[in-house]
Amino acid sequence: MPEYSLPVGNKDLINIARRAFNLVDPRLIGHGARVSYLVFQMLKEDGSYTPLEARNLLILAALHDIGAYKTDEIDRMVEFETKEVWNHSIYGYLFFHYFTPFGDWASVILYHHMPWNRLRKLEDVPERIREAAQIINLADRADIYFGSSGYTGGYQRFVEFLRRQEGLSYSPRAAELFRRLGPEVLDRLAVQGQDYCLPEEVSAQFDRAMEEEPFSEDERKALLRMLTYVIDFRSPHTVTHTITTTVISKELAVRILDSDDEVRDVTCGAILHDLGKIGIPVEILEYPGKLSPQAMRVMRTHVDLTGHILGASVSERVKNIALRHHEKLDGSGYPQGLAAESLDTLQRIVAVADIISALTGTRSYKDAFSKEKTVSVLEDMAGKGLIDAVIVSMFVENYDSIMEAVRLRSRPILDKYHEMQQQYQVLAGKMKGWD
Repeated sequence: MPEYSLPVGNKDLINIARRAFNLVDPRLIGHGARVSYLVFQMLKEDGSYTPLEARNLLILAALHDIGAYKTDEIDRMVEFETKEVWNHSIYGYLFFHYFTPFGDWASVILYHHMPWNRLRKLEDVPERIREAAQIINLADRADIYFGSSGYTGGYQRFVEFLRRQEGLSYSPRAAELFRRLGPEVLDRLAVQGQDYCLPEEVSAQFDRAMEEEPFSEDERKALLRMLTYVIDFRSPHTVTHTITTTVISKELAVRILDSDDEVRDVTCGAILHDLGKIGIPVEILEYPGKLSPQAMRVMRTHVDLTGHILGASVSERVKNIALRHHEKLDGSGYPQGLAAESLDTLQRIVAVADIISALTGTRSYKDAFSKEKTVSVLEDMAGKGLIDAVIVSMFVENYDSIMEAVRLRSRPILDKYHEMQQQYQVLAGKMKGWD
């Protein structure tokens, strides 16, 4: 069975991931984009990075805080004089190392908050990694500084601060690259308040740079998988659900649909269907029991959030597949209350697969349903006109082979999770000595 990649460009893939991450906390909105822009300008001044190296570093810069997930840590991250932020650096490093095609550069994220006078002493860290980490570090701190100070008159004060910290917090090379930018570069970011973001002409310049080195097919596939794990790569329940839904959707699609393009779009829509859950509080996602009506209203917003994340970056067909997985044939679903005449076979496949994944998956409050119970629930729902009976019959007829495919696809990911947790403990213990 073929693998599928999302048919979109570099900037669309990155923008999807960036919009997803921005939902973790409103204070981080636009931060990654602005840091990427500053890194972009510093790399141009440096001139020694290849287009491929520059592209990869800009992606890391855009998503450099991807390991952030706790409010108390974000509180510290958005302070200019920040301390004790190893958690998100470690998680970010592990995420890039295990789940993206940028593993060679992943340690840049691990060290992106480490002061130069410590980082320079780590002889096992390649010089290229040290300098790249410093460039992102300085761009990150500059954005926090100018965003919090309101910029007015701030450039000279920041340069004076940088001069005092040169050789201590920041490498001489990174400091020099930043000084070369001059105040005119910062002027383009100097908009106070919630509108402190990249102007349109700056975004266009950045997008052109991103498109200069197109992703390979393997990189595109890896980035699509990355979008699966960005939902919450520390939660095996959430990620296993997405993988299960995707595998079941693909297995059903190849049995029901005639077009390979349709199978691809079903698979991509299934991968993306729960991206909005990154904007749902963890205490609701992992609540050990039935949600209250108020919490359920919040949970249901994940579909709208998914729509926001996808924006215009994917085709309408893929977007509708992703956004209609909670609709029911009788019109009782959400968020739009669409009925059978508005729901095509591609959308119905993912809707059924999502339910199967929920039934056969585990949570902190439930065990996986047996084959018999799963089939009984599905046939009951089909009999009531809620979900497509033909798709349900196809699943029931092929239950064992489809669920074996789920098992084979899920196992490597769960193994990576366990390995990540072990690596986190090792790195956390090691980095405590660096505070």
